[in-house]
Amino acid sequence: MTANERIISLVKPEYLEKIPENIRSHAMEGPCRLIAREYPDLYEAFSKDTEPSDTDKQKMSDLVNGIFEERMKKHNML
Repeated sequence: MTANERIISLVKPEYLEKIPENIRSHAMEGPCRLIAREYPDLYEAFSKDTEPSDTDKQKMSDLVNGIFEERMKKHNML
């Protein structure tokens, strides 16, 4: 499993369901690139072959869901 797949698996399903199929891959790649750029240490924890710690999972979950929530509000999807 790639780092991006691990990160996206933490996104609330109701957020992903509201994103149209034709832009879903773009909508999932953008936050992962942002996290890799802004939080390289946290992203690195998800890039390793080992399972990330519970603390890292919680931080990443809060971060990625916050990004999705913000962007969905921006596009009037919530």
